[in-house]
Amino acid sequence: MKNKLHYLFAVTAFVATTLLFASCEKDYVAPTETITPVVPSISFVEEFNNVGDLTAKGWIFKNNSRPIGQSGWRQGRYESASLVQYKFLAPVPFIGFPAYSASTSPNDFISCDASSVNDALTGTGDISAWLISPQVPMKNGDQIVFYTRAVFDSDYPVFTRDRMEVRANYASGGSSDVGNTPTSVGGFTNVLLDINSTYANNDPAGYPRAWRKYTINISGLAAPVTNGRFAFRYLAADAGVFGGNGGNYPSVVGIDSLSFIHP
Repeated sequence: MKNKLHYLFAVTAFVATTLLFASCEKDYVAPTETITPVVPSISFVEEFNNVGDLTAKGWIFKNNSRPIGQSGWRQGRYESASLVQYKFLAPVPFIGFPAYSASTSPNDFISCDASSVNDALTGTGDISAWLISPQVPMKNGDQIVFYTRAVFDSDYPVFTRDRMEVRANYASGGSSDVGNTPTSVGGFTNVLLDINSTYANNDPAGYPRAWRKYTINISGLAAPVTNGRFAFRYLAADAGVFGGNGGNYPSVVGIDSLSFIHP
């Protein structure tokens, strides 16, 4: 009898201990690791290797040239001169120039040229072709860095003259409005840079004829902007493939290796 009681006591104690540990295991909560979410960077780099993808990234194209030509901003122009209708303006093997930074092709950049306007209709034309960035937060201290150039025209029968502005829209909630005429700018009233504003012959006074780096520092904002935009505007007055009335011959300009830096 005594042995049975000892056995019963031992079994009862074992069961009680097992239940106690089981209860403790159910109450135990493993410590969780704190994971800090990755905040996507506002800064970006655009190499323009595939201009066809830009619209999906938020870029906007608008050609306000009059009379409007066959193209505005397009894939980098570096092509055989034999394919160009107005070869008399370019007695050289190629029209344009290779990219500053190429990964798959010498056309890995974005370009704009005199074909933005069709001055053959009237003998003159006004160019205003826009490449507008996606919406980005902007503040003082941000930077827009890019490389640009025009053709090396030393072998051309005429001097070429190119001009490009970089403008910003800080005030319209991310609007891409640039109006509908060659002179309109819509909400892009802030001029950040104006390359060759006097239409001097390209280099040394005019547009650079070799890739040159430009750095724009955003400043003067009273407060940060949530949805701003910047834009590249290729422009010329009384100009075109036929030179307009004053012999203003645009050539080809390119942009490559663009960085928007938002520290």
